[in-house]
Amino acid sequence: MILTDGSPADIDERVPQHLHMDAKKAAEELHTHGIMFCCLKLDPSADHYVKRIFGQNHFNVIDNVQRLPEKLSSIFASLTN
Repeated sequence: MILTDGSPADIDERVPQHLHMDAKKAAEELHTHGIMFCCLKLDPSADHYVKRIFGQNHFNVIDNVQRLPEKLSSIFASLTN
């Protein structure tokens, strides 16, 4: 499970497109190796980039951190079925 509070960032790269492509490559490598993953984004503005990075069914955006415990249990249950 990947938990993040925003867009990918790195100290030696400032171009958002490059950072998104790097994160997408990492997600693709997980998938290639048969590693199941789900990304939880605690960023209400994540919708515009998170689907491109993690794919249609591998992420959830949680707009309100107060709802994290509630969402976490349902997401975990869906992953273990």
